[in-house]
Amino acid sequence: MNYIKVLLSVTCLTCLFGCKAVDTPRSFTIGKGGGFTGKYDTYLVKSDGLVYKTNEGQADELIKKIDKKQIALIFKHFDQLNIIEDKFSHPGNMTSFIRYTVDSKSYEIKWGSTNAVPPQKYADFFDEVWKLIREK
Repeated sequence: MNYIKVLLSVTCLTCLFGCKAVDTPRSFTIGKGGGFTGKYDTYLVKSDGLVYKTNEGQADELIKKIDKKQIALIFKHFDQLNIIEDKFSHPGNMTSFIRYTVDSKSYEIKWGSTNAVPPQKYADFFDEVWKLIREK
């Protein structure tokens, strides 16, 4: 009887400590554009490192795979932005944005107006990710 209890306990502990936590897939969208043409360059960045160029009305096009260490760092920086809590929205003729959708609700930071300078954390994050996405 004790043998069965020990075996059951070991099995439970093995399952408890041996199972890896599964990360919930996340993503954000980054883009910029506007102006005379109204055209936007928009990219979907996923937590698994896949990056898609998105075009309204067309299928998304896989353009890049970011390695695990880099994508983990990007999402760490993304979490520090706290987009859900901030309401910065100052679009201009040419607008840059970072959008996050969770539970069917979208949160977006927009800037481009000459009357409002975005917080540096948004501009820095945007530039970092934009450069990484666009490099060949």
